[in-house]
Amino acid sequence: MKQRMLRWALRRQGKDVLPLRLAPRRIYILPTRAGWTFALLILAMFIAGMNYGNGLALLLTFWLVGFSLIAMVRTQRSLAGAQILRAVAEPAFAGDPVRLTLDIECTLSASDLQISGADDLTPMQQAQATASPGIARLQLHFATRRRGRWRAPVLRLQTHAPFGLFRTWTWLALDVTSLVYPRPRGNLPVPEVPGERPGSRRQADSHDELTGLRPFREGDSPRQVAWKTYARGGSLLVREYVGHASAARDFDYATVPLNDREARLSQLSRWIVDAAHENQPWTLRLPGSTTLSGTGDAHRSSSLKQLALFEGASAQ
Repeated sequence: MKQRMLRWALRRQGKDVLPLRLAPRRIYILPTRAGWTFALLILAMFIAGMNYGNGLALLLTFWLVGFSLIAMVRTQRSLAGAQILRAVAEPAFAGDPVRLTLDIECTLSASDLQISGADDLTPMQQAQATASPGIARLQLHFATRRRGRWRAPVLRLQTHAPFGLFRTWTWLALDVTSLVYPRPRGNLPVPEVPGERPGSRRQADSHDELTGLRPFREGDSPRQVAWKTYARGGSLLVREYVGHASAARDFDYATVPLNDREARLSQLSRWIVDAAHENQPWTLRLPGSTTLSGTGDAHRSSSLKQLALFEGASAQ
């Protein structure tokens, strides 16, 4: 029944296109548990007032009825007219959460808004008020299991503000996608540069120049971690190097000595992440895909995207 009602609501409200202003016709409202308790209290007061002919009790009863009607209107209007300004999902590695950020312009603060999946499986949520007045920022984290293209599920945005007697909500079917990269995994040695003598390749910890330390990021090679600093009670830092001119590494899917497809992609992801952190150029070759050559963050993103979409695997 819930799924049928959800499909009906999505057909009724139409396609969601950002920026999205929430029209009153797509806002739904029902009493909360406190609201039903409040209604039973009013009913009991009305019966007692009528039974004993107590005018003051009836006056208080009618005053509370008026208050509940005002609370219903105020609660519904707290979402009606709100505007979804931005929805951005950041790429992640398989097994790590995808972070979805929503910027909502409304009269409520971020702490007054609750958001969850349409299937009642609430994602991990962080609510923050941004520097701009009148804009609430919600950050949601969705678990991922497999690589591929990730699509945001249908979300339920709701609030109990300002009195807690009613719950009003709306459905958000936002066309937001991101990528889930293969998780960097594997311990195979990096392929030798063509024409280079075996064993002559410069290792990651023997670069010519150390540029400094930076905070640890997901996918960093353990060889680059400043373990001595961490052992002295410091934060987890990673050494960054600048190497001189070097030949591009050749990361070829066909030459990876593994039988499992996902294991091959994870090993390629490991090599790409390490090469990017060490400022080394590389070439990525995948069957049926364009050969990519280069270096830097942009080349890293393009290479990982090609791995994520290889043979159209799904991230859901």
